[in-house]
Amino acid sequence: MPAMLSACLVLYHCGDEIDHALRCIQASDLEVAVYLVDNSPEDTTADRLKWAFPGVTVIPQKKNVGFGRANNAVLPLLQSNYHLMMNPDVTFDPSLLRRMVSYMENHPNIAILTPRVLNTDGTEQYLPKKRISVHYLLGGYLENLGGIFRRWRREFTMADREITIPIPVEFATGCFLLIRTDVFRQLEGFDPHFFLYQEDTDLSRRVLEEKLGSIVYHPDMCVTHRWARENTRTFRGRMRQVRSVIRYFMKWGISL
Repeated sequence: MPAMLSACLVLYHCGDEIDHALRCIQASDLEVAVYLVDNSPEDTTADRLKWAFPGVTVIPQKKNVGFGRANNAVLPLLQSNYHLMMNPDVTFDPSLLRRMVSYMENHPNIAILTPRVLNTDGTEQYLPKKRISVHYLLGGYLENLGGIFRRWRREFTMADREITIPIPVEFATGCFLLIRTDVFRQLEGFDPHFFLYQEDTDLSRRVLEEKLGSIVYHPDMCVTHRWARENTRTFRGRMRQVRSVIRYFMKWGISL
């Protein structure tokens, strides 16, 4: 019988952190069909994981095809009702997956369920929850200057709101995203024109624009994300981020 839940993790020089993520899935009280899309063919991590975690399906790529394209590689193989996309540096409680699937089973109007994301020290990672705009981006880039930039960032992430119940939002983070498989298939996955960054923003918007269901943030569903953000610390990484933002606004129009 096909598993109710499938999961995809993209490998790109992720080291041993992927082991912790896979153990969390393995410890879950729900059967999960796990796919590893290998974006670093020169690395031996995928070969090691095939032996360490029997049952995972490795999908090798000839080169780094980007986050969105890598996740799309599993689409022809999916037979699940729900599909999880998560980063290799995310961990969670063994009961989480069943709780999230049960919640979506009981709320058929939800297309995507997005959790509360914590740092390794237990503090919250205040991630975006609203639709992207120029002033929200400026708030993120210039938050350390304080003033209106910090206020914009906190508005974008709803950091000033005490959220104690599930609420509809406009953004679901790609670091841990549970989507109905039929919705993911209907969208034909991520827009492959986004190599890295904003592919989750675009996916979230397409779900809402095409009225495929709601995106719900659930504060009682928690994951821990190491979130080193190495990619944004280099000039190349920053330029890649800027190009993705420009591509997003060219596709959807500029929102100030």
